[in-house]
Amino acid sequence: MLRAALRRFSINPRDPLLRTHKRKGELAGYWAFSVADDPRVVFRWEGEVAFLVGLGSHDEVY
Repeated sequence: MLRAALRRFSINPRDPLLRTHKRKGELAGYWAFSVADDPRVVFRWEGEVAFLVGLGSHDEVY
């Protein structure tokens, strides 16, 4: 699942299946997308490059 989500993200970071969204509060400036129902990948943009900074369940990364 993770490999497929990362592949999808590399092709289109805003693919609707990933549910990519901006984070707020303590994670303002970061974005996240879903791997499956619960696992999330947290990342930040620097220009056109995405740096992955976290992977885990909803409770682990938020």
